[in-house]
Amino acid sequence: MANGSKVSFIPGPVNPSPEVMRALSEPMPYHRGEEFSRMYEEIIEWTKPLFGAEGDVIVISGSSTAGLESALAGFSRGRNVVAIVDGKFGERLAEISSLYAREVRVIRSEWGKTPPQEELEASLRGADLLAVVHNETSTGIEHDMDLIADLASDRGVDLVVDVVSSIGGIEVKGDRWRAKALVGGVQKCIGAPPGLAPVMVRDWEGYRGAPYYLDLTRYRSSAMGKLRQTPFTPALPLFAALRVALREIHSERLEARFLRHHRAAELLREGLGELGVELFAHPGELGKMSDTVTSFVVPDPEVVRRELAKRGILVAGGQGPLRGKILRAATMASITEEDVQLLLSQLGEILNKITSKAPS
Repeated sequence: MANGSKVSFIPGPVNPSPEVMRALSEPMPYHRGEEFSRMYEEIIEWTKPLFGAEGDVIVISGSSTAGLESALAGFSRGRNVVAIVDGKFGERLAEISSLYAREVRVIRSEWGKTPPQEELEASLRGADLLAVVHNETSTGIEHDMDLIADLASDRGVDLVVDVVSSIGGIEVKGDRWRAKALVGGVQKCIGAPPGLAPVMVRDWEGYRGAPYYLDLTRYRSSAMGKLRQTPFTPALPLFAALRVALREIHSERLEARFLRHHRAAELLREGLGELGVELFAHPGELGKMSDTVTSFVVPDPEVVRRELAKRGILVAGGQGPLRGKILRAATMASITEEDVQLLLSQLGEILNKITSKAPS
């Protein structure tokens, strides 16, 4: 069962393991000394396989959005950018890019669906960069990055990928996708406290710098000296916790972890179907159901969410235009199949009560 008295299906921040939380109280090393350098080295080497790529791993003290801006500022500056917007976080990529790009073409789709492939192909004509969310947490859709990356590569369009809610839970294939950069999150499938943004830069060509604190070239320079360092004071307790979380991931083995996330998500979707609950997402040709978050439709979603919370089960509501219309349950990090069964049994009881009270 997930750590704590409540079982949290919130799609981040997740509840880290007790071992990860204990690391937060460790004595803080000198951030310009050998002890921190060894810690950062381990984090870099253990994070690379999660990105599925060879390149430079940089860890920024800041949220995942800081990592996204650090990458998009450098790679979109003065260029023509295409952004797929079929959820809240695709919308965020477009908003960040608009601060730096010459032009941002937005490919919009109804939330819960992906845009037609032909529309993406048409929008890539004359584009320099495609920004896309691998796993859209607001709707429960995993984009088909193999297909999308091939469409971009065939047209000579660079790629920046948000893998915030997939890294550590769904296979990320940075090399296969030929991405310029990928930006992750630690507070979701990795199972660490929020506040750090791991960024992988595979190819620096075309990177034109970012705002002072977010300029990735500063981080690369600091990490290439005799000691691995960050250019600014790092959030030391969070680095210590992240190292333990990464150690746990590699102890489990990545392939096993991906399979565990998939099985939990499949169990949840199948169970919802047996309860007669409709899944919200209808991915279309550019996506499929996510293995880290599932969205579904129930009567009176906020009432159901509050009733689940009374029973010690936390789920998320909808975001943006979906607020008050759907519920979302994450199968991330430490969530087990037993946790999923508990959610389904309690949800079934609540829905039965709502149905029985409904006027005939």
